[in-house]
Amino acid sequence: MEINNHSTRYLRWHNFLFTLLFLIIIGLLAYLSNRYVYLADWTVNSQNSLNEISLQLLETLDAPIEITSYTSNSRIKQSVRELIGRYQQIKPDITLSFINPNADPEKIRSLNIVVDGEMIIHYQGRQEHLTELSEQDLSNTFHRLMRSQERTIVFTQGHGERSPEHEANFDLNIFTRHLSKQGFQVESLNLAKQMSIPDNVSVLVIAGPQAAFLPGEVRLIIDYVKAGGNLLWLGEPLKVTQNNPMHGLLPLSERLGIEFLDGVIVDPTTAQYGITRPDYAIVTDYPRHPINNGFSTVTLFPQAAGIERLPNYMDNEEGKPVTDQESQALEKPLHASSTTPLNDNFDAQPFLTTIDRSWIETSPLNDQVHFSELLDIIGPITIGMVLTRHISLKSGQNKTPGSTREQRIIVMGDGDFLSNTFLGNAGNLDLGLNIFNWLSHDEQFISIPNRVKDDIILELSPNMLSLLGGFFLFIIPGLLALTGSLIWFKRRNR
Repeated sequence: MEINNHSTRYLRWHNFLFTLLFLIIIGLLAYLSNRYVYLADWTVNSQNSLNEISLQLLETLDAPIEITSYTSNSRIKQSVRELIGRYQQIKPDITLSFINPNADPEKIRSLNIVVDGEMIIHYQGRQEHLTELSEQDLSNTFHRLMRSQERTIVFTQGHGERSPEHEANFDLNIFTRHLSKQGFQVESLNLAKQMSIPDNVSVLVIAGPQAAFLPGEVRLIIDYVKAGGNLLWLGEPLKVTQNNPMHGLLPLSERLGIEFLDGVIVDPTTAQYGITRPDYAIVTDYPRHPINNGFSTVTLFPQAAGIERLPNYMDNEEGKPVTDQESQALEKPLHASSTTPLNDNFDAQPFLTTIDRSWIETSPLNDQVHFSELLDIIGPITIGMVLTRHISLKSGQNKTPGSTREQRIIVMGDGDFLSNTFLGNAGNLDLGLNIFNWLSHDEQFISIPNRVKDDIILELSPNMLSLLGGFFLFIIPGLLALTGSLIWFKRRNR
């Protein structure tokens, strides 16, 4: 092209327009990036995205949330920003601020800040402290702040029950710590000492007694159930050689219309999981029930007993009204021979059943067990049963005449699955939390499993390492040398 004044001006205008359009495009991209955000999480298990349950929770939070983190550590600040940022993308009215705890030590002590990076979360006039930085803990904290009232779980004590406070293998200390994290208030109750059950009890728990209840204590429990209280009864295999195998709770089981079957559940499938003892049962399939919604993890139940409904209770569960004779029988003193049901409107439903190949072994257990058609009961066996009924509420504060509430009772043939020894097996912890959330009418409460980070370790075989090393040591340098030689040769021949 001939270079003259006209062509020079043309090139200048061309360069000017190109630069102007380039700057306009960059400006538009910057503007759009502030208005529209697109994020993609390609990690295994979506480790950098919120769980679907957390997303559903954020949709129910209709007020702003204020989060204050007390730290001066830059790495902790970055971790907090990353986690809170995921929530802020869904709920923009979440505000985050940092305070240096060294600036005002006296105020930090008054706030009871004990961990570097500890957060205080405010929502609708309530606040919670959070010391562990994870999606599970943060979402559960949000849900605790949403609760309108405390949920009090009371464990009966004084009869050798599993303790919610002690750390022995038999006890429930680890599990009750998880309950506390989800906002439950856990307490113990000695009925012989107090002789009453508080009115604020959300769930009463009978956790595997080893000694007999007094008749007066049994009457208190039955009166609590008659009044509509929620109950969790963790039973154990019956010891028929003892004088009182039900530990004084036979009237309660008769009133509820259930019975514990003699013997221990045996499951031959456990050998495939490396379990050598035959008296461990596993549950792999779960009937449809709110407790089991979205739950598909295998659960393990050591030394469990089977549960059945009493025949006369099954015959009278078609929704027929209670007769006058039955109503009078409910007010009579308890006797072990009484089989009058507490209320024939109870709806019973199994929610935990063993596999078909399991059975109830009634003979003494040995290393080798065999099913006997004459003595044993073939599976599937019910080890968890739900009892529900609707009860009328008396008119009063926040209650309209004629309103009803669902009473919820769960009877389990095993308590070991929540003990300190077996809680970590498979899905035992999540199932236990689901049970208490449902009993306390909080079935929407969340239990977000921690994601396993499968893509943080790269494992390569020796052959793959050699191939990868050869690629970077020889192939890439060879391609660069070949490309350079071709360019040099082409320019040399111009």
